[in-house]
Amino acid sequence: MAISLQHRRVGDITVVTCAGRIVEGAESVALQKCLDDLIEDVPHLVLHLGAVDFLDSSGLGLLVRYITRAQNAQGSLKFCALSPKIVDVLAITHLLPIFESYESEADAISAFFQRGVGGGATTRLRTDVLCVDGSADVQAYVRGLLAQAGFGVLTAGNLPDGLILLQATAPKVVIMDAAFRETTGTRAGEKFNAIADTHSVIVLSADFSRQDAGEAGQRLLDQVRAIIPGPSAVA
Repeated sequence: MAISLQHRRVGDITVVTCAGRIVEGAESVALQKCLDDLIEDVPHLVLHLGAVDFLDSSGLGLLVRYITRAQNAQGSLKFCALSPKIVDVLAITHLLPIFESYESEADAISAFFQRGVGGGATTRLRTDVLCVDGSADVQAYVRGLLAQAGFGVLTAGNLPDGLILLQATAPKVVIMDAAFRETTGTRAGEKFNAIADTHSVIVLSADFSRQDAGEAGQRLLDQVRAIIPGPSAVA
């Protein structure tokens, strides 16, 4: 089976779902190109290998190389959903200890927000604001606006990913679109909103994306600063 690669952004982490074979040749080249492109932008990666059915020596070497590559980029490469067959390969080659692996995507993502064990280095990502919106453009706008003002911002495009980030971090403010805030009848939606109720919540209006960018941005910035004065507001 030829390799299949899909990726999505969850906050400041990119989850790459890999299916098929990681072997020398076109498959390894495709994975390498994917990881090169992603690490250049966001060096915090989760590689989901649950559907990988074969790994040769070259493919294993590639994974080891990118663990180091991510670390050199001040990030981290974590793995999840390793099949028993892949775990056996790592055990036989004595490489299992260097693979930071977790049972699920949620566990791997959450690990980025935990401090290192035994006083080791931390990979914790700063989170002042969590924005959950179905529009990638709105996410990028909010992230850029608030990051420029000195806030640590994470974004997600759906409620399940938003729930992972909400549970893993301690945002001071949750920004979400009106449709997500009104979501009922789904476990993720109800749980997300229940937890969000314990935080300060800013709901974006249904026409937020069509409002004047400068005016809408200033209003949002004022709302956030009213809850958590940012560095630029203090200066």
